[in-house]
Amino acid sequence: MSKKDEIMDAAERALRKDGYSDFNLLKIANEVGIQKSSLYHHFASKSELVSSVFKRFSSQIFAFLDRTTQSEDRAGDRLLAYILESRELLNNGDSVCMSVVLNLNRGGLDSVIKNDLDLFHDTNIAWLKDTFELGLRDGSIANIANPATEATASLSLIDGALLMAHAHQDLTLYDNSTALLRSRICETVLS
Repeated sequence: MSKKDEIMDAAERALRKDGYSDFNLLKIANEVGIQKSSLYHHFASKSELVSSVFKRFSSQIFAFLDRTTQSEDRAGDRLLAYILESRELLNNGDSVCMSVVLNLNRGGLDSVIKNDLDLFHDTNIAWLKDTFELGLRDGSIANIANPATEATASLSLIDGALLMAHAHQDLTLYDNSTALLRSRICETVLS
């Protein structure tokens, strides 16, 4: 693994665990065994490091969305996969989704990171909207109102559940918060 990848891995762990406001370049440098000034050999600024880490994280999530679309024919199965994948981001309550972390500090971020956050949310909402539209067609999600509204509400619910579970280091808060959404997934396709 390259030193740049080590730095990005350490930065992602720190951001997802401690948040942006407690993000400290000296801690990152110490964790990877270099001087703080050596970080600037790989990243020109804190913002560039955070942006690089978030772009990599976003790419991983976008790849998950693509894989799930390809592997799951039913909307309910796609939605369940999304809920479960989001739960995995908690790492047993020790960390949270990067977009949640960065949104909490959105006002202090540079415009590149804000634009990347907007792209991340737009992509997730579009995918969820497509999933709910499929759910209307295949009947694998019950009680769908407007797919666009469902998508926005679902992302908000999941992000809030992630934040609460992380803040309290309690995965049951995520599970309880997403239970109603999960309960709408039909085991068999409605006729």
